[in-house]
Amino acid sequence: MPTLVEERVETTRPTTAILKTYLNFISGEWVPSGSGQTFSMINPANQTVIGKAQQSSKADMEEAIDAANFAIRNSDWKVDSALRSRALMELSRLLTENKEALARLYTINNGKTINEARMELTGCADMLMYNAGMTRNVFGRTIDPAKNALSLVVHEPVGVVGIISPWNWPIVLMFREMAPALAAGNAIVLKPASLTAAISLEVVELISKVSAFPKGLINAVTGAGSVVGETLAASPRVNMISFTGDTSTGQRVAELAAGKKITLELGGKSPNIVFEDADLDKVIPASILAVFLTAGQLCMAGTRLLVQDTIFDETVKRMKEAAEKLKVGNGLDENVRMGPLVSQDQLDRVMSYIELGKKEGKLVTGGNRLSGPEYDDGFFVAPTIFTGLPNNSRLVQEEIFGPVLVVQKFRTEAEAIELANGTKYGLASALWTRDVNRAIRVAKAMEAGTVWVNTYFKIYNQTEFGGYKASGIGRARGVDGVREFTQLKHINFDSNPTF
Repeated sequence: MPTLVEERVETTRPTTAILKTYLNFISGEWVPSGSGQTFSMINPANQTVIGKAQQSSKADMEEAIDAANFAIRNSDWKVDSALRSRALMELSRLLTENKEALARLYTINNGKTINEARMELTGCADMLMYNAGMTRNVFGRTIDPAKNALSLVVHEPVGVVGIISPWNWPIVLMFREMAPALAAGNAIVLKPASLTAAISLEVVELISKVSAFPKGLINAVTGAGSVVGETLAASPRVNMISFTGDTSTGQRVAELAAGKKITLELGGKSPNIVFEDADLDKVIPASILAVFLTAGQLCMAGTRLLVQDTIFDETVKRMKEAAEKLKVGNGLDENVRMGPLVSQDQLDRVMSYIELGKKEGKLVTGGNRLSGPEYDDGFFVAPTIFTGLPNNSRLVQEEIFGPVLVVQKFRTEAEAIELANGTKYGLASALWTRDVNRAIRVAKAMEAGTVWVNTYFKIYNQTEFGGYKASGIGRARGVDGVREFTQLKHINFDSNPTF
């Protein structure tokens, strides 16, 4: 059965289009929801409907969980590392071959620029290749604990893993969890974000073409988080939950998943510290990218720029100039560097923070919804910069998830560290200095899972990523990212013939 059916529907604009209605992928088949209901997805650049997906029921999710349990118990997947490696390599190849078509749909569905979409898909292909190699490198250890005894400590797959993926980076954050989970020998039930279900299911269509994946090993069910997401998290037949998203939803998922293994990547409010000896020619473009990539809709965005007092005015001036030069528009335009926000709800959220910022601090640039023929139908916000906000301001303390930068001033190294660590989050951070000793001191003092020195957004498949404090539990990528999807077992042998 194909991924979709075609349906002639009226879009939110006065044109009629043939749209795709995506189905659920359960037990190797594309099936409609038992509810008979669907929901629409829109292009955030112009609000045209781009497709529909299943508004699934609890029963649909239960069926997917059944399929995953059957597949993991009745196939060689968890014991055949060579099979797992071949499957992941084949999927990497398919993703690369279909990159351009996927990138265009990605931009239409999510709003991000076409160049960013291509970059993300290229990274996903590499991620699959890395984990294809890791399938044969999940090692345990042997111990001689006592006379006449031998102990084996082994890593085993946890079983069925539920993955709840977000809308901001829906493909890379899906594969970031799925690839190591599959490499470790697990089965998958995926609940994609509803806003970006179209691109997620197009990628699942590629997965369905890889014959090395046993039928039912990977399943995908769309629908409301309060229905299918909560069913997945609470099911006793799901052994592990991996969630990426906002902190409040993550807390709810953790409550429902009590008693099973869980990884969470939640919010961030990442500090980006600029000391007076920093190379501003490098700082400015990197810091612009750090906050305005994906229109600021990413958890590791450098949304707090902490600048030493002696270079504060110059830095703010140059950041303002760079922000105002950013071309904002429809992401399909190759020259655009920042697209729209993903939805009306997200636009309303971001604008509410901006209005608060205007009352509490000084607006340097931006602060408005963009208007004009190319903007009126979309969710476009100008790149925005504030200074002069008190440290207890919600703009300083809370994750806005939009193109809003807060610039704060500090005098001493100790003050910079105190400001940087002064939120409940601890996902990522950065610092800029030519002083190696200072870099070491500050990096060690930062309460964050990642510290970049004289750079930003350097993420590698070989290096672990995750948060301190309220930013999450567990690690993704690297060796530990694969081990997150295993459980340890101690096997003890006694060679003494008498007890």
